[in-house]
Amino acid sequence: MPFRLIRPLLVVEFLLAVQVWLTFWSQVGGQYHLDLMFWPWKFGLTVAAAWLTCAITANLFHNDGRITRWTVAYATVLVVVMVVAGAVTYYYHMNEPADDQDNGDGQTTVAEMSRTLPALRPLFPIRNPD
Repeated sequence: MPFRLIRPLLVVEFLLAVQVWLTFWSQVGGQYHLDLMFWPWKFGLTVAAAWLTCAITANLFHNDGRITRWTVAYATVLVVVMVVAGAVTYYYHMNEPADDQDNGDGQTTVAEMSRTLPALRPLFPIRNPD
């Protein structure tokens, strides 16, 4: 394969890796937790994982498929990024907002609301004909 094609192929691999890592993260960690997450976490960890995937591929291509110290270092950092992504997902899982489900205490809510609302008077008072 000519060397002039490696960069465009790595760009395509990077864009594909971004999509793959986001899909993998949403399937493993849960889409709800990913929706709750602050966007720089998602952006940074996804771009880091995609970049490391491309770095491993480029290093393997450059060294004719031999695994070098740099390949092992990139793979180790990729595992660290995955562990950090898991820790961030776990944090958002533990601190997710409470559900707003009714506990069957509807009377308490009505009583509280009746105390807070001012007395309502009709717009056109009805007069007795007497």
